[in-house]
Amino acid sequence: MEVPPFNPGAKYPWGTDVMGRDIMSLVLAGAQQTLMLATLVMLTRVLIGAVLGALAGWFAGTWFDRTVLSLAEIIAAFPTLLLAMILILAIGIRQGMQPFIIALGFVGWGEVMQFVRGEVMALRPKPFIESAVAVGLRTPGILRNHVLPNLVSPLISIASLEMGAVLMLLGELGFIGIFIGGGAFAELQIDMPPYHYSDVPEWGALLSNVRVYARAYPWTAIYPTLAFFISILSFNLFGEGVRRLVENVGVGINRLFNRYTMGFAALAIVAVIWARSNTGSVAFYRQQAEQFSGQNALAYVQALSDPALDGRALGTDGIKTAADYIAAQFEALGLQPAGEKNTFTFRRKRGFEQLTAVPQFSIDDGGSPPVYHQNYTAYPGQNRNLGEATGTVRFITTGPLRAVGFGRGSIPALKDIAHPDDILMVLSPRDAFYMERVPRAGLLVIADDETVLQQNHTLSNRDPVDSAFGTGRKTGQDAPVLWIDTATANRLLAGTGQTVENLRLYSQRLLDDQLVDFETPHTATISVQGELVDRFESYHVLGYLPGTEGQGMDGEMIMVLAQYDAPPLDPDGQPRLNANNNASGVAVMLEAIRTMQESGYQPYRTFMFVAYSSEGLEGGEVVSAPPDPQKLLQAKIGFGNNFSVKAVVDLRGLGAGDSNRLAISTGGSQRLGELLEKSARQMGVKTVRADEPVDFTRVFAERSARESGQEAPQIMLHWEGWEKTALTPADTPDKISVDTLQKSGRALALSLMILGRETEY
Repeated sequence: MEVPPFNPGAKYPWGTDVMGRDIMSLVLAGAQQTLMLATLVMLTRVLIGAVLGALAGWFAGTWFDRTVLSLAEIIAAFPTLLLAMILILAIGIRQGMQPFIIALGFVGWGEVMQFVRGEVMALRPKPFIESAVAVGLRTPGILRNHVLPNLVSPLISIASLEMGAVLMLLGELGFIGIFIGGGAFAELQIDMPPYHYSDVPEWGALLSNVRVYARAYPWTAIYPTLAFFISILSFNLFGEGVRRLVENVGVGINRLFNRYTMGFAALAIVAVIWARSNTGSVAFYRQQAEQFSGQNALAYVQALSDPALDGRALGTDGIKTAADYIAAQFEALGLQPAGEKNTFTFRRKRGFEQLTAVPQFSIDDGGSPPVYHQNYTAYPGQNRNLGEATGTVRFITTGPLRAVGFGRGSIPALKDIAHPDDILMVLSPRDAFYMERVPRAGLLVIADDETVLQQNHTLSNRDPVDSAFGTGRKTGQDAPVLWIDTATANRLLAGTGQTVENLRLYSQRLLDDQLVDFETPHTATISVQGELVDRFESYHVLGYLPGTEGQGMDGEMIMVLAQYDAPPLDPDGQPRLNANNNASGVAVMLEAIRTMQESGYQPYRTFMFVAYSSEGLEGGEVVSAPPDPQKLLQAKIGFGNNFSVKAVVDLRGLGAGDSNRLAISTGGSQRLGELLEKSARQMGVKTVRADEPVDFTRVFAERSARESGQEAPQIMLHWEGWEKTALTPADTPDKISVDTLQKSGRALALSLMILGRETEY
């Protein structure tokens, strides 16, 4: 489903929402997704409830019966909506339908179980059951052949009622922003919360913005609520009608539900699924995608990981050499230039700080000196990281901090914080964000994931700004900042009676504006030396494959992106070739282009392929990764007006990982996620949805979070565990797997071929 950009000056007639989409069309399109989810949840509830109820009723009074009843009573003690929401978020809302099926099935099987248990207990003393027991039939056979047929009529009625209950619960969850995939946030450029939407039509998602927009656009609430109301009423009436029919016709209807009819139905479903996967255009695309060569992709990785390119590091000549190499490959593969002045490149000016010496760190406790890249490393904060400091180490953490005043730039809780002679130690980058803005001699940030200590990072060249007090003035205070590991932090806390683990638990219980501030008995010395670079020339490399004219789809664009540059060289002298991060992403993209071109594939939609640079600062701001699609379209004159971006696919770490699964980060794009999963399955590749929490506070914010808008459905493809060696000396070409590249590339190629020609996927 394409999501058009919001136009604040447009007049939207009755029936369209604030994004210009026809609500009634979305309701009709969402019927399949919503009813399919409700059906799967209902079947889960009925199946679990019927099995446990039948066993509990047959073995009434036993430990099994008591256990099942107690479990149902415990679940019933919790509010259904709250428990379902917690389970969905705990399992992972980005996982699609799976968390909803598990959570809603878990909270709803108890009622079915109790009903079936009562029915079985009533049936067991019947003469025909006692006769079956007397002739020696075993319990499974009695339950299957004699008990179950007598439960068909009530189970049909129960199933219909459960459909209504599930639909009601889906509507309630949707109202509070819990729907399939978690959705994305569209920037509306008005003083209201961002619009929370799903790229897959679903009734619950259509209710997610009712709280804010129903007064101005009442039909946004009327249409989906009517759909829920009519469906719930229809299922209840249908269930009652079928129940009466079964009671009147009796055994004749029950004969429809036997092992033969159920087996035939299962075979028919399998046959349909097989036919859809192995016939038609998708089967043809799969044959083309199988031409992707992992060996060819490895050759690209080796070329981009040549030591002469210095890891394509910011501040080296390797960036220009790598950009020229990628541009030459684009041209050789038949792409047309999409950069400035009819070239493949789009020049950018980047600022950063280049370390000129290995940062130094020492502690006065008489222990062994901390080791660079093992116990500490330079911290990539928002401002430049320079200077020397010696002082007492002071620990500080805070609860949630309130911002007030114009632009909410003033933080009252920090107004009286000043330790100009001390080195502050904090628990997280969140605390460091605030403490970088108060007087201090230096700063230590305890790393939650100590993998970052082995990496090199791009440091900011931005002047310190006193934004904590809302003045916006440059303080001129340079202070060294280091990331440290937990063991080093505990050394500094020795003698205070505290540990990092205890302080992390305690900080989670702090109230708004509450601070914890105490001095440790240790003194530390920090030194970070570097030089500031202001306008280093970097490049995006862009090429496009035009869609076929006459199909009406060539104005729609699919963007495929991969970062190719890396942070500046580290003064420790160890080379970082960055083979997996992210020569592998660029290599898979190049080989996917070759596969599409040489297999004879002709897209209807236009493809743009981008190897982008995202290290450093541009205009004083951190560069986003991936770049804004609209800014990339500005590289070539006329592109911004001629194309609408339909999907963005970002590639990273596709040559190695610590598992055998391809990880998919959907970014709220449920439809794209499902397409990548299906494509991977058809190419024999295992997948997993990446853990992506959704910030639901933005849904209920008083103002729009403008930086969080999403202009087109975006998705990131990477190998699970790729980040373990990223930006470290261990990321070398010899660690890249040809098989991993091939699996990644074939799944990508198939999904791109479907995206480029199909409207339904």
